[in-house]
Amino acid sequence: MNIKNSLKYSIKLFFITFSIVLSVSLSPYANADGGGTYSVYDTDRDGFMDRVEFEKFADSKRKRSSDPGIWVFDNVDVDNDSKISEQEMVDALIKDMQNKKKKK
Repeated sequence: MNIKNSLKYSIKLFFITFSIVLSVSLSPYANADGGGTYSVYDTDRDGFMDRVEFEKFADSKRKRSSDPGIWVFDNVDVDNDSKISEQEMVDALIKDMQNKKKKK
């Protein structure tokens, strides 16, 4: 591939990547947290995950977790209000990462 074609390819790749990022950020699923993981699973957009919403997320986390017990609804819902706040989710993610580091 010559330099001219390489430059054209790089520019096309940049614009494709930019378009994807822009479309995701403008998606109706983007929330106050920038459309991150939490807002994707908070399907009713109430700012919390209920048990059904949480289970969709937790199923994938349990498979990769060093301690799948972290990803039990009642363990993440530390204030026992029957919903998972974004902070409770962040705390559980941090705990999971700390456990993974300890096991290495």
